Amino acid sequence: MKEYKKCQSCAMPLKKTEDRGTEKHLEKSSMYCKHCYQEGEFLQKHISVDEMKQIVIGKCIEMGFPKFLARMFVKNLHKLERWK
Repeated sequence: MKEYKKCQSCAMPLKKTEDRGTEKHLEKSSMYCKHCYQEGEFLQKHISVDEMKQIVIGKCIEMGFPKFLARMFVKNLHKLERWK
């Protein structure tokens, strides 16, 4: 199974094992981060890609990134596996 370098829901980098979400049997997810996916389910099940973009932009700004850069981070979010 392919192991992704960024979450296929929010694009968060998955550099550390502890950043990854979990599958139903608690093994680490190869696709999703702990903020999006736990125990085999999305935490925000009915969210749209546009709503996810707003959450990611807000988190980036909260972390000190400029707004223009935060918007660049989500430019291709719709291309991630969850949103195809």
